[in-house]
Amino acid sequence: MKIFFSILLLLSLNFKFTNAQSKHETTISVIKEVNFYDGYAKPVNEPVKPGIIRISNTQYIRKLSNQEKQSIGDSITLKVVVKAGCDNYDRIGRVTLFSVPKDKNYDSPEAKQFELLRIMTPFNYKTREPDHTPYTTTINQLAGLFKNKETDVWIMTEIFGTTSAGQKETIGCDGSLLTYTASVNLTSSKTKKNNLVQPIALLSYFPLNGEDSTAGHNTKEVAFHVDNNIKTAVLYLITSGHGAGEGGEEYNWREHVIYVDGKEYTRIAVNQNCVPYEIYNTRNNGIYGPDIAQERRSWCPGAPVPTRAINLGKLTPGNHNIKIAVPEAKLLNNQSTYYLSAYIAAE
Repeated sequence: MKIFFSILLLLSLNFKFTNAQSKHETTISVIKEVNFYDGYAKPVNEPVKPGIIRISNTQYIRKLSNQEKQSIGDSITLKVVVKAGCDNYDRIGRVTLFSVPKDKNYDSPEAKQFELLRIMTPFNYKTREPDHTPYTTTINQLAGLFKNKETDVWIMTEIFGTTSAGQKETIGCDGSLLTYTASVNLTSSKTKKNNLVQPIALLSYFPLNGEDSTAGHNTKEVAFHVDNNIKTAVLYLITSGHGAGEGGEEYNWREHVIYVDGKEYTRIAVNQNCVPYEIYNTRNNGIYGPDIAQERRSWCPGAPVPTRAINLGKLTPGNHNIKIAVPEAKLLNNQSTYYLSAYIAAE
């Protein structure tokens, strides 16, 4: 009997502890079931929900309130759910944080941009299940941006698409400009960790397309300044190759070379296993076939593009530079582009 009551007591304590933990967790609905429209069409006039700004048919942005900012802890998960509309092809999307001086607009020249998550939509028919595609990532390294009292935080969500094919190929899409419907949530919890260092913005969705030859046609270099000793600096990199012409970078994955202060630091094999994301592709396509287990790409339809963390070690105060090169990429000849986003977070 004593053992029985002891078990009941332990279960009761565990329940109370779980409830106590959940009280420290908060979820912010950045956008909820927002419709995205054909990026090649004239701007739509559909109403938007209060607090949300439609920048274009494919972009929405919202400023977080001070209360929302203050509710963010040092453990942060970003979740995006995309519902199929009338674009049945694979398209690119992203969620980007704008850190802006207090009371200034998101398009201020002083705004610093951090791409939080890049996604690729699946080949889909909106009448087939699953018709929702989830994407998640953790962004604990950016917690300091939410705690900065001198800045505002804006969150932009972009999903580019077109219904030119879907209007003809998808039931119920005749004449529709609706590409996707998306929701974005931030879920956060607080711990006792207080050392939240401000990240350093480097690149946000920079198009490496061979036209900027400052550091080489296949290379981008960016300078930055460090005020204090950084014990452990980490470079966060998002990159994906695009170009659907014959031999284009969409069909390849390329080794990326990272240079720090003029010296080669590391090489990264930018490839992704597409098998786990086949389920979300409900429309026949040229990617998900019998050999999908052997195929590697820099991105997969229906998947988040990986955010790669590269430990740079110690950085001393002063001026530094990071150079990202994709030596084997064929850019100009194949009208291809690698979109690069990068920032440094530190302890």
